[in-house]
Amino acid sequence: MERWNREFLGRTGSTNVISFPEDDTGEAPSALLAGDILLSAPSCLAQTRNWPCAKEERVLYFIIHGVVHLLGYDHEKGKAEAARMRKEEIRVYRSCLREGRSPI
Repeated sequence: MERWNREFLGRTGSTNVISFPEDDTGEAPSALLAGDILLSAPSCLAQTRNWPCAKEERVLYFIIHGVVHLLGYDHEKGKAEAARMRKEEIRVYRSCLREGRSPI
């Protein structure tokens, strides 16, 4: 993950998720493929170790984080965009889990 982070984002160290939006190559309709997500489960689990839920649910949050990035949200564009992105992540995450089980 450190290599991918350095190579594609120009950042040192590891990260939890990297999203790669699909380029419009004309090969497939963009509605069918938003892009790719690279995820480090150990990083995700370390960041959520205090969440009172299953490991799979904790990793799911970061999968959603990657998908939300593919939809155009970017928490690095300022506090307002970060809050907007977080709200969407939480909305989707909660809708994926049974009511009352969301740790966030």
